[in-house]
Amino acid sequence: MRNNTNLSCKDVLSTVDAFFFDLDGCIYHTDQLASGANELLELLRQSGKKVGFITNNSRETGVEIAKKLKNMGLSVTPCQIVTATEMTGAYLKEKYGSLNVTVVGSEALGQSLERWGHHVLALEEAEKVDAVVVGRDTEFTFDKLHLVAELEGKGARVVSTNPDMYHPGKGGVRVPETGALIAAIEAIIQKSVEYVGKPDPYLFQFGMNLFEAAPSKSVMVGDNLETDIKGGIQAGMHTIWIRGAGMGQSLDDLEERTQKPDVTINQLDELLVNFQEFVMMTK
Repeated sequence: MRNNTNLSCKDVLSTVDAFFFDLDGCIYHTDQLASGANELLELLRQSGKKVGFITNNSRETGVEIAKKLKNMGLSVTPCQIVTATEMTGAYLKEKYGSLNVTVVGSEALGQSLERWGHHVLALEEAEKVDAVVVGRDTEFTFDKLHLVAELEGKGARVVSTNPDMYHPGKGGVRVPETGALIAAIEAIIQKSVEYVGKPDPYLFQFGMNLFEAAPSKSVMVGDNLETDIKGGIQAGMHTIWIRGAGMGQSLDDLEERTQKPDVTINQLDELLVNFQEFVMMTK
């Protein structure tokens, strides 16, 4: 873990080689790009900075997200996007080997697990599996909860793609996330569930390895203190928190000073302004 320092936004910009951004609530809001997003990413690239995205999205792949971003007017390649959807299979493979699994979540999540060498069984047909992988399931039901508890009772490990309870929707409405489903599962199985996404270091480390970037030369930019910022700090990265993105969080909620971001901004376009000023100063 990196110790927090009192850095200005320009200090971070002068130090960092690789910029990693959260997506929903940071680069875009529901289906609209954040103000200044396109201009900021283009300026970073022109300045020789590496740009990537780390998301707890557990329903879509990098290809699907890149297509969605293109429809919003932002051009990125799928290989720039590190998703919980695609990396959960890698995490399980590295930690436990190839498994027999069943999925509570999207079709894309199941397909990703198969690509990493796991054997995926339908939830309703799974008599006994090594693991139940839970992602954001918009069709979660009482029956699914019952089946997960039954499989866990037979020895299956329950693994969550990410711990987020919700993400901000239009007008700041809280849209249920994987963590909300996991809360129900944990209540019935009476134990904590292992998770893969932020703030666990796995996605951050994968992203930095992908870009060959050292933690001290990387920054995580996001709207969620509990996932983006806490996780980035634990991974040794610099952090920039977007306070006004609608999560309803406050720095006063953090008990430890070491969990606080290096820089706090209200909106993403503030980072654009700071970077434009920094570029002008260094010319």
